[in-house]
Amino acid sequence: MFATGHGSRRGPLIRAAGALSLIIGLVRAAGPDVSRIRVNLDRPQVLRIPRTIYGTFLEHIGRSIFGGLSAQLLDNPSLEHYPARPAVVDRQFSGAAFRESTSLNLPLPWLPLRHAGRRYESRSGHAVNSESYLYVMGLPSREVGIRQTVYLPTERQLKYTGSLFALAAEGAVGLTAAFRRRDKPDDVLASTRLDVPGDGKWHECSFRLEMPAGAVAPLDPVDFAVAVDDGGRISLDEIRLYPADAVDTLDPEVVRLAAELNTPLLRYGGNFSSGYHWEDGVGPLDKRPVRMNEAWGIPEYNEFGTHEFMDFCERIGALPQICLNLGSGSPEEARDWVEYCQGPPNSPQGRRRGANGHAAPWAIGAWEMGNELYDDTQLGWYTPSGYAARYLTFFRAIEPAVGPNTPILATGAELNGPREWNHDLLKLDGGQLSFVTTHLVADLEEVKDRSADRSRVIAADLALPVGVGRRVEEFRRQFDSFPDTRGRVRLAWSEWLFRSPAGSGLPNYDNMGGAVIAAGWFNMLARHADFIPVANMTGLMEFGGIHKDRGRVWVTPQYWVLYLYSHYAGDVALDTTAVTETYEVHGGQVFAPEIADVPFLDVLGTKNSRTGEISLFVVNRHIDQPRAGEITLSGFHPARVRVAALTAASLLAGNDAEHPNAVRPAESEEMLQGSTLRHVFPPVSLTVLRFATHEGEQHARP
Repeated sequence: MFATGHGSRRGPLIRAAGALSLIIGLVRAAGPDVSRIRVNLDRPQVLRIPRTIYGTFLEHIGRSIFGGLSAQLLDNPSLEHYPARPAVVDRQFSGAAFRESTSLNLPLPWLPLRHAGRRYESRSGHAVNSESYLYVMGLPSREVGIRQTVYLPTERQLKYTGSLFALAAEGAVGLTAAFRRRDKPDDVLASTRLDVPGDGKWHECSFRLEMPAGAVAPLDPVDFAVAVDDGGRISLDEIRLYPADAVDTLDPEVVRLAAELNTPLLRYGGNFSSGYHWEDGVGPLDKRPVRMNEAWGIPEYNEFGTHEFMDFCERIGALPQICLNLGSGSPEEARDWVEYCQGPPNSPQGRRRGANGHAAPWAIGAWEMGNELYDDTQLGWYTPSGYAARYLTFFRAIEPAVGPNTPILATGAELNGPREWNHDLLKLDGGQLSFVTTHLVADLEEVKDRSADRSRVIAADLALPVGVGRRVEEFRRQFDSFPDTRGRVRLAWSEWLFRSPAGSGLPNYDNMGGAVIAAGWFNMLARHADFIPVANMTGLMEFGGIHKDRGRVWVTPQYWVLYLYSHYAGDVALDTTAVTETYEVHGGQVFAPEIADVPFLDVLGTKNSRTGEISLFVVNRHIDQPRAGEITLSGFHPARVRVAALTAASLLAGNDAEHPNAVRPAESEEMLQGSTLRHVFPPVSLTVLRFATHEGEQHARP
């Protein structure tokens, strides 16, 4: 699955010349006026680039799943006592309206529809889902109900579907489900009536609502309300609301953008893995328990579980990379999950999978043995020797159930982590290892030289992929220091993220500066693909990927970086020479504080072995100056080149709900003069130059 062919162990294929002295961004000498880039097609091409370096990452964190990938519009649909840490509750529900709500026994974030005094009781013991449900006591000739503020994607959808469970034990009761103007219960925008029999049984009531065109502007909130009239008394549970175009409970725009990203591998893991019990997320939705996400202190409604994840992977064309619970989980639990996913239909968990609607086993890209368990903030963390022993126990438990050619990834140390972690793992478990993972979460404001000004810090941050790439050999040397792992065990960079504090003025995963770092990172990964054939960007949802805010979906500049590589990078790395200006970093970011000869223009050349197309990925790291380049392709004379440029007026530029398309690739075509192309690369930019071999060949477009 992750084969890379016969890879060279040499360093990067790009060679830079014309170095000038720079201390984190202060140029003291001029280099060549024009960078000279040469692609040597007549030299042997031995380094294969697997598509699995363009993997992404999905975790139950923030609003990545619930409120993001999920199309569900209501928070706490199960009407539980809000299952979150006090700090989370205080941050989200500090307003007076929510304090009043809890005083009336309403579960957060539900509010009373009107002022009616104490007409609500939270009950337990006979709930449809999990622990609690709500008993609502009506008043004669008055509405009593509950409401929640929601954001509807009205620019694309006016129709909505929903359902709720209701129980009436004192005669039939009439309910109204409606959209109303926010904080104006008399301003009803759309409504429908539901009749509940008075037989004392739970009934699932489905409903549809259609908003009038133009009634609510995009990004504006409305209240969704459920009300009982004429003094009826009723129990409510499991209230769900979706846009009519939801894709099996998933947001259709997120599914579309994820599919268009063309990522081949989707990691399902992160801090939540150490406390996640997969059996909570299978079976009928209304039977799945509500839990608290132990890692992040937020609710886990378990609406998105194994089947939903696998379905999502199939829809976007990605293989699942699943992180097992080695924190609070047991070897037996892990083995059962592996069998549930990959076991034959007649196995115990295969029969259970079939009963839940999927008879055939799923194709799995990889199983990952835990997440960052060297860190004592992780639930059930380990010592180095403790993890090495635990890995072997889990490996022996799951290995018989793992599908053929499905790799197992061991949790390795970070770049600046304890060296003894990998040492113990390699020494004790070497024969049972094929991949060891590492993570990089770089806080870009953390530099060694605390006196450095903003421009110097930025220059150091933009150089970080170069510095980290040179440190990759530290992993290789350690892996090769043991006979059982020498030349065989490889590295999987299963999380990478570049971030900075809000308002710092530095590159971040959601701005153009962060996108340029990510582009340099992909160039680095490609040059080390013989040793790092697996990598996962944080994350597919939120962080560097797809965002959703107030009902509108948008993507970051970094999303477009991954898009350009996943669509246009070939599977063969070409020998590429770049004679360009360079600079030096001293006292820079903590993962690579000293970096010599950082090229302003970072160039990766690739070839698609199937189509013959040549692609050049050119990163300009200069903060405010364009760089001219003269590009020569030896032995190849195309007439024209397709250009995709990702650039912006500022390295802080990005997209948001109000400006979803402020930064995106611009496409053009240029003509060559013989075998040479002259091009000017904008500051802080990624430019992709594609030299086609077949006229009229169709390619995906951003």
